Amino acid sequence: MNIDKINIDFLKNALFPAKCDFCNNFVDTVGLCAECWSKITWITEPKCKICGLPFSVDIDQICTQCISNKPYFDKAISVFVYNEFSKQIILRFKHSDATYLYEQLASWMYRSATSEITNADIIIPVPIHFLKRLKRKYNQSELLAQEISLLSGIKYEPRILRKIKKTLPQEGLSGKERRKNIVGSFGIDENFKDFIVNKNIVLVDDVFTTGATVNECSKILKKYGTKTVTVVTLARVVLF
Repeated sequence: MNIDKINIDFLKNALFPAKCDFCNNFVDTVGLCAECWSKITWITEPKCKICGLPFSVDIDQICTQCISNKPYFDKAISVFVYNEFSKQIILRFKHSDATYLYEQLASWMYRSATSEITNADIIIPVPIHFLKRLKRKYNQSELLAQEISLLSGIKYEPRILRKIKKTLPQEGLSGKERRKNIVGSFGIDENFKDFIVNKNIVLVDDVFTTGATVNECSKILKKYGTKTVTVVTLARVVLF
């Protein structure tokens, strides 16, 4: 046992004790404190086999929305429900330059969808328009996708999908308005059209609201020959 390393770790923990990633309360290990952890509604079974919508009763089925209007993606997995508390985590990560959160958030995503991720060929993020990137300085979905790639060893390729049309912000729009707003706004980079043929792709985003954005991305991926698309998001909006 390395005594010097133990002494250094002891001094580091004494001088710079770990704090909760969200509320800054002191914690024993890196991550969230018990109080913040308890405020998150984690998504587990039972849930829709396709879109991941959690069910209130123990059934093994597909939700009515997916039956009546089957999405282009094959499966969607989300870590937790988008509620008042998780909303603050997302907004802080997305709009407040709290990029340090990406490691913790991506690790949750990887644990929630390990088998689907490790069986994929490529991991890609939902892209944002270059003007939005200039304003925000980063794409939060890229940070998550890149970290998931490091955790899984699956190839990360952010250049496949492109946001080719600037759209209105999806926030505040109805489901119908969201679908209309996003139609035709994504494209495939010419250099990757052959590359994605017959591939299993994991598509990473932060929030699954109506699924309009990830479905449009999946539509264009399937158009150019992608075999399967699995959507992995941090949060999912659930209307109880």
